[in-house]
Amino acid sequence: MTSSPIKLIGLDLDGTLLGTDSQVHEPERNALQQARQAGVAAALCTGRSTLDSASHAKAAGGVDWIITENGARITSAAGETIYRHTMTPEHIDMLLTLCEKHGVEPSFYGERTIWYGAKCKAFFDEIARARGRVAIDFSHYRYVDAPEQWRALSGETIFKAIVYGDARDLDAWLTDMQETGLYEAEASVFCGLKNIEINAKGTDKGTALLELAKHLGLTAGQVMACGDSDNDRTMLQAAGLGVAMANAPEHIRALADVTTDTNDNHGVSRAIERYILQPGA
Repeated sequence: MTSSPIKLIGLDLDGTLLGTDSQVHEPERNALQQARQAGVAAALCTGRSTLDSASHAKAAGGVDWIITENGARITSAAGETIYRHTMTPEHIDMLLTLCEKHGVEPSFYGERTIWYGAKCKAFFDEIARARGRVAIDFSHYRYVDAPEQWRALSGETIFKAIVYGDARDLDAWLTDMQETGLYEAEASVFCGLKNIEINAKGTDKGTALLELAKHLGLTAGQVMACGDSDNDRTMLQAAGLGVAMANAPEHIRALADVTTDTNDNHGVSRAIERYILQPGA
């Protein structure tokens, strides 16, 4: 059997490791743990917060690292943060000024708290109506309902923002945001509802995954990344082996090195089997 060069796996959550039911399925859990037993480090790479990711790491049987907030933070399984790229007070103040101008509203991802407002709540209420539930633990969310409360958060450690509102207002807001040159911005649509994820310039999953590889003494050629969406582009391109899910849009599949099966047809486990556990089979 040929030995695989891969020593680090970066796995997106939604649409990749998780099925459409937002669960980790047994084939993925088994393949991931077999890879870890073979000496391959596993890292979740997600736009979610560390707290939102913890239950999925546990459901997967455990991982070694969690890259969260689209690459703004790298945390070990023991809870040690080895890398962070946060927003500055300037980022926060400018973002809030433009939100007020266009009638949209942010949520902010902090160390252990996510601050959210009425537009975020309406977004999740609509998701719950469409899907029957929302698979998110809201125990660490804190509601904000006044402009001065939002402004006070400029002194907090903020890793990421998500902006909610009417699609037309979001488009106008995003145009102004991009002109500042201060941010990374990814528009996304979930259950037909649009939102925009915001990080400080230079924050992305690819940069964070290579930082982790460097920390582990690995090269990019020893890294495999699996993903399905726009915020996975950078890690699919940074990794020595970028694996797109079959459920990914065409432009994501086009930039990856290979395409595996869908998230509901165990694409992650198939990729681990093919490229790590049985590379010469």
